[in-house]
Amino acid sequence: MSNAQSIPAELIVASGANPSGRTDPIWYRDYTPPSFSALKANIRSDVCIVGAGIAGLMAAYLLAKAGLSVTVLEAKEVGGGESGRTSAHLASAIDDRFYEIERAHG
Repeated sequence: MSNAQSIPAELIVASGANPSGRTDPIWYRDYTPPSFSALKANIRSDVCIVGAGIAGLMAAYLLAKAGLSVTVLEAKEVGGGESGRTSAHLASAIDDRFYEIERAHG
């Protein structure tokens, strides 16, 4: 069992930590995630990717672009989890400031 799984949720909240999924970002306000039906039969593909976060989706895209048949499996929400909650800013010093993005896009 990982350390995060062994810590009671009330202690995590009390500590000030904010694990993924505790809050939703502003862009989730008017967002309805796409829904997909469950896999109901055996299928064949060249590659099976488990997880439809940013890394899994990018890998699937590049592999499909290279001509491979790709299946992506996701237990919850496509693009959800931490991928859906991060602003993806790797280094804010070389990126737009949040207030500039808000001014441009609301």
